[in-house]
Amino acid sequence: MNGKPRAAGRRRTGLAWLAGLVALSAYAGAVGLAFGFLDLGTQVTARLPFASPVLGGFALTVIVAAPSTVLAWWAWRGDRRTDRAAVVTGVLVIGWIVVELAFIKELSFFHPAYVAVGAALVWMGRRALHRTGSASV
Repeated sequence: MNGKPRAAGRRRTGLAWLAGLVALSAYAGAVGLAFGFLDLGTQVTARLPFASPVLGGFALTVIVAAPSTVLAWWAWRGDRRTDRAAVVTGVLVIGWIVVELAFIKELSFFHPAYVAVGAALVWMGRRALHRTGSASV
């Protein structure tokens, strides 16, 4: 063995695509925040930590985009860590939305949509874990 975790051999194409789309949208949001393409307005920007969209973009990258990227890669490869990563990533997505709403105090269509996506990731991961008998996450 060359130090790499062995793949389970079962590619999870749907999960890979879903996680990839979440990652792509999170990277786009992060770039939009950091470079000013997504103007939140002065009131919402003032509610961000340190009133910094750049910090918000960085946090979005670390908390949502990067884990979603890893999940997409592992799911595409059929890595044995995929199902647990799906649960963790889903929880991170939901947590991001909850914290975001606490800061910006404005609801958009994207909030319930991404809570649903996060819940779908958790469901997909837990369902597969239960099938394989390794349900403790």
